[in-house]
Amino acid sequence: SKATNQSCIDCHGADGNAPIDPTYPKLGGQYGDYLAHALQAYRAGDRQHMLMTPQAKDLSDQDIADLAAYFGSRPSQLRDLHGVK
Repeated sequence: SKATNQSCIDCHGADGNAPIDPTYPKLGGQYGDYLAHALQAYRAGDRQHMLMTPQAKDLSDQDIADLAAYFGSRPSQLRDLHGVK
């Protein structure tokens, strides 16, 4: 599967929670529909990033669905800012 494709995990980590650069997002536990929307936007060129746009350009709809499901099902380290002062 493309979900375990080396290029994804090289930058975001095996579960999407160990990005190699602090500006790269953690993907583990993110909403699958959000991940799919972001990948579709990169593929279409509506969202630009020097690494992600070329990574997404050859993804099929099924690849995107698989990636979104995979990273969406990983353990989450996401947190919201509710109650943070």
